[in-house]
Amino acid sequence: MAEIVRPFNIMAKPVCGVCNLDCSYCYYTMKPQRLYPEVSDPSQFRMSDAVLEAYTRQYLEAMPARAEFGWQGGEPTLAGLDFFKRAVELQKQYRRDGQVVTNALQTNGTLLDEAWCDFLSEEEFLVGISVDGPPQWHDHYRRDHAGRPTFHRAWAGLERLRDRSVAFNVLVTLNAANAPHGGDIYRYFVNRGVRYLQFIPILERASDGSPAPFSCTGEQFGRFMLDVFAVWVSRDVGRVSERLIDSVLHSLIHGKAAMCCHAPRCANAHVLEWNGDLYACDHFVYPEWKIGNITERPLVELVCDATLDAFAAMKTQLPAACRDCEFVAYCHGGCPKHHRPIGTDPDRVNHFCEGYKMFFREALPELKRLAEYFRRSEMPPQRAGHVPPPAGGADAGFETGPGAAAPQPTRPPTKVGRNDPCPCGSARKFKNCCGRKA
Repeated sequence: MAEIVRPFNIMAKPVCGVCNLDCSYCYYTMKPQRLYPEVSDPSQFRMSDAVLEAYTRQYLEAMPARAEFGWQGGEPTLAGLDFFKRAVELQKQYRRDGQVVTNALQTNGTLLDEAWCDFLSEEEFLVGISVDGPPQWHDHYRRDHAGRPTFHRAWAGLERLRDRSVAFNVLVTLNAANAPHGGDIYRYFVNRGVRYLQFIPILERASDGSPAPFSCTGEQFGRFMLDVFAVWVSRDVGRVSERLIDSVLHSLIHGKAAMCCHAPRCANAHVLEWNGDLYACDHFVYPEWKIGNITERPLVELVCDATLDAFAAMKTQLPAACRDCEFVAYCHGGCPKHHRPIGTDPDRVNHFCEGYKMFFREALPELKRLAEYFRRSEMPPQRAGHVPPPAGGADAGFETGPGAAAPQPTRPPTKVGRNDPCPCGSARKFKNCCGRKA
């Protein structure tokens, strides 16, 4: 019997960092040349059937209860539809009776035609689609190699997903262009029927180590999330899921983080490159953090390699500033990529620390109130004094999209059944989310 290891995630990169877009802030499109300079033709960066088969078999063996296949790039759809049909075929071949197998695809959405969306619907993929807001902010940094804007192509992909009832969420990178517009961006998506959102702040470094000009500041991150929270708590509790809000609720209810960046230890979310190379983390795909290759060593050995203990130290050895912080239980120092300097220096700080503190200080009291209702399997009443934004106010110019739900009225607590959708908005059943015993 294969060795059973603690659960881990893998983000597979079937085309390395090759992409049809040329986003200014992307940290991955330089990986092909830097990691594999001997490969001169970008078309060669495609996972072979042998590597795909080895990965599928080994991952399903290592995760006998639940195996979650994650696909990213670059732009993973450049691997071709036949590649993903083969991936699903191999999953069905090697899965065990009773084993839960899922697929998630992160894409820029511009290549999602009818054939793609039919496949994603039929095979029940969860799709993350990258859109940075309405065109004036999305197109600021997200352009193609000819310098052309990409918003309308991405949104067309989103609409095709919706037309075929494909489960999707929108990933918004927070950068210097869109970070000052939290409330507007949140309402833009929700008023158009988007119910699952991830806001991820960007920090990349210039050659001297300073934040690149397009990076989001800590203060911008905090103000953005507070603007989002103010709208969410006034009208969207139970109908919209946002990543940071969900993470804090999860910590309050279960006593542990839902995301690696907010956990006491990371080193369990790895990257598998096109040729079978396994790296510690998506943000640390560098030669020093290469664990090995699955065609040379079994995956169950690689995920137990001592290199990962050294990598985890960047998380487990908290910065001195975090150790006595009143909010450390909710972020545990944040992602090691955001530390300045990166490493284990006790004097390092998280670039977004100010923003986290702003958010926790303002939002935690209300999130704690909501968590108490969720623990009792109840839908919380709307907080007194919070009303939906008036028409023509801060949302002026962003018309309500088709199918947008009306703001929730004040309501008494309602009992939530175990198989009902969780009122936090996560899209999971209550018994598998906030209703789960800690």
